[in-house]
Amino acid sequence: MDMSSGRFLRLTAFILLTAFVVGFALFVRQARTFTPDLTVNAEAIVVLTGGPNRVSTATALLRDGSGDRLLISGVNPDSPPADIAAAAGASEDLFACCVDIGLQAADTMGNAAETAAWARSHGYEHLIVVTSDYHMPRALLELQAAMPDVRLSAYGVPAPAPWSGGHEARRWMVEYVKYAAVYGRERFRTL
Repeated sequence: MDMSSGRFLRLTAFILLTAFVVGFALFVRQARTFTPDLTVNAEAIVVLTGGPNRVSTATALLRDGSGDRLLISGVNPDSPPADIAAAAGASEDLFACCVDIGLQAADTMGNAAETAAWARSHGYEHLIVVTSDYHMPRALLELQAAMPDVRLSAYGVPAPAPWSGGHEARRWMVEYVKYAAVYGRERFRTL
């Protein structure tokens, strides 16, 4: 390897690292904008399971009248609805009347497919999406790809910032890489 190819490799590595760091910073900035909006209203609400306070936040929105019905997408089939209601601090009556439990989704792409089928079956055109703020950018991409004609209002559940600890930094980094992959896939698909 001659000196010019060594410089080229170092420059390329520097550019890629800089792009990753800048992209990650922009991703964090975007995710932190999905703050809860207490005035949001839609026909229905969907919550993507997998993080703390997501289901309790969504059931509170339902209870407060922000939507008429709630889909909890990605529920473990071994979780009884009564246990989910209790963990969310919601009444069993609210669950019996207005909550649908989605058992099919195992990941965010599955959440999108499950939500799209549910929205179509009810004729919904506007949904509130509840998930952790760090997960919201990718969730919105997947949901919009699965149901491009449905309006989505993001309701991010605040999660610890990436700079608050090693576990959080890793979670945000992994989510950023997943987001970048989905973003790339969707950009390529629209070409």
